Amino acid sequence: MSFSVIKGIGSIFWGKNLDKKARALSRKAEALEEGINKEIEHMAPGGGDDKDIKRYFSALGIKPTSDKAKIRSAYISRAKAYHPDVSGEENAEEMMKLVNEAYSALSEKRLALDNLRDEKKSVAAIEKLALELYVRLRNSDYDRMVGMARRGVTKPEFMAIIADFCDWNKRFNRVEKAITGRLDKRLKSLEKHRQKCVDFEGKIDRGNTETIAQVNRCISGINESLRNGYAVRSYAELAFSNARERIMPMEQRQKESLYKSIS
Repeated sequence: MSFSVIKGIGSIFWGKNLDKKARALSRKAEALEEGINKEIEHMAPGGGDDKDIKRYFSALGIKPTSDKAKIRSAYISRAKAYHPDVSGEENAEEMMKLVNEAYSALSEKRLALDNLRDEKKSVAAIEKLALELYVRLRNSDYDRMVGMARRGVTKPEFMAIIADFCDWNKRFNRVEKAITGRLDKRLKSLEKHRQKCVDFEGKIDRGNTETIAQVNRCISGINESLRNGYAVRSYAELAFSNARERIMPMEQRQKESLYKSIS
């Protein structure tokens, strides 16, 4: 077997391996992006008030976490399938109308996390979440403080317990971590995966335009998810600042009252 033939066979296998690697990177990216989308949806829900949204996503056969590119791709596919000139479906005209309506609505509102929620509403939602969690933690810490006091402790020990309870900044740090901890980890993982995709793209022969395009689409989707994630993360910082301003005077009064009661 000549060297040129062997080289040709090697190129075929190498090309298949490239395609396989590109698909694997894309699947991993989609999983990481979906995880970020879920965290964002948990922190700052959006689009839930529109009763037609679920119907629109169903009409296009995609998930609510789909990005703008996937919405467009799904629309093109469904439009080809239901176009009255080519479809044999009895309800093709009706379905085509729904598909057009769905694409128009989802593209305009960009609800597939291409929609960055209204900042004011997002900050308010995260602030509400932070305050609710803070109250639950505070109640738990209070019950713990009372329980320790009832078991019998010396006055210095009890004063130390009270001081720990009154450290509301420490408690609020737990709130922040509980709300944004998973998002921070997912963003970090997606950043690392993005670098893997960039490194892989740089190794692809420039003549393999299809694989390059596939990896670039993957990188583009990752960048979009990162922008969404960091935007909502900035909303969270503002929400936490607002919540702290509301908590601080209340905790100061509670601290003064508590120390006064045991003096």
